[in-house]
Amino acid sequence: MAHKRLSKSSGTVLDVFQGRAGRANAAIFEVLVNESPQTIKQLLKKITKYEGLEETYYASLTKRLRNLTETGLIEVIKPNQKGAPTCYKLCVKSFLAMVLEENRMQDIFDKATDKEAAHILLALLNVLLSKKDGNVES
Repeated sequence: MAHKRLSKSSGTVLDVFQGRAGRANAAIFEVLVNESPQTIKQLLKKITKYEGLEETYYASLTKRLRNLTETGLIEVIKPNQKGAPTCYKLCVKSFLAMVLEENRMQDIFDKATDKEAAHILLALLNVLLSKKDGNVES
């Protein structure tokens, strides 16, 4: 029996969850939220149970994990022993993506107290201003 994602995005639509790659990313995130860290073989066994991902190949999953690692959504855990498999776990950025996907910004805005709104505003400004500073130096 194939797993089906319980809901489509009710929040912010992020590129990481768009298209076939997005379905694979969502399944990877869901598996890693439930049990982490995981090897590629463990992930493959679990995500092929999801509807639409039954025919996922090892090479496709490897490419997907490499892409998620490069974008800072997944962390690679190097093995301590030679010959042991590499494992993967979620980064904080991936948890943020999942929260944003499930929650509309209007709902967050409506629920936030003044103090929480100040924290959110500071975090957003920090990200936005650091991007602008980085562009000036380039």
